[in-house]
Amino acid sequence: MLLSMTGQGVANATANGVTVTVEMRAVNNRHLKINLRSPDSLITLESLVEKTIRASVGRGTINVNIKVQKETRADDFAIDTALLNSYRSQLQAEARDEIPLKALLTLPGVVKSSEALSPHTAHSELIMETLGEALEHFNRMRTTEGEALGHDLATQLQNLAILIQSIRERAPAVVVNYSSRLTDKLNQLLEKHNVTLSDADLTREIGVFADRCDITEEVVRLDSHIAQFNEVMNSNTSQGRKLDFITQELFREINTIGSKANDASIAGFVVEAKTVIERVREQVQNIE
Repeated sequence: MLLSMTGQGVANATANGVTVTVEMRAVNNRHLKINLRSPDSLITLESLVEKTIRASVGRGTINVNIKVQKETRADDFAIDTALLNSYRSQLQAEARDEIPLKALLTLPGVVKSSEALSPHTAHSELIMETLGEALEHFNRMRTTEGEALGHDLATQLQNLAILIQSIRERAPAVVVNYSSRLTDKLNQLLEKHNVTLSDADLTREIGVFADRCDITEEVVRLDSHIAQFNEVMNSNTSQGRKLDFITQELFREINTIGSKANDASIAGFVVEAKTVIERVREQVQNIE
């Protein structure tokens, strides 16, 4: 199962005159980083929010925005009449005209609001429930994108396997062609200078070339890496880092084949294989 590192999830809930909105967005990151924006009154709830997210997300930069809106009611505010009268008497002593009530109500402390929403109240449960719903939508989107990535990666691996098979089939002909070219060239030179060369010397030279351009081990390891890649893709957990490591190994083996196989046809297959592996690498960067 593959999970994409990118995704989005939004959830809303209302209870007892309080509306909570949680929005989550994620982009790629080699590690897990959570950026939380929430009212200051929820600061004691941040650790629980982060712990909840870390329980279901492994990698990526997660931007979480929590909004809490409370319906305004008449009993949410109270006027401190003692302070109001104190302001009035002090100002009236210095002013000639009557101080308007509107101006007095704007003075500090005259109008008091009810206490801000606290995470220790029953509303913290509403916030966590809304976060859970947003997280569910977020992971559902990541799962859908992960499935799409898996289908594309499977196609790329099939293309890579075809190219590796072409390299495997072409490899024996490299030594045969070299042997034929070397024999013809030496015969021309020997006839020109009237010199003889033993079959043992020719065989030894061809053997050295065959050993130098032998790519059997690299081809076998490529087959093994592709099998491992498929196994990790179909596992129960998303393992983007492991897929990234296997992709690096694919690059290493195909580069070795390109440097060892002294053949134009194989060189062409190597270029195509590198293109496929690069596509795989780009997709793996999106996997958790």
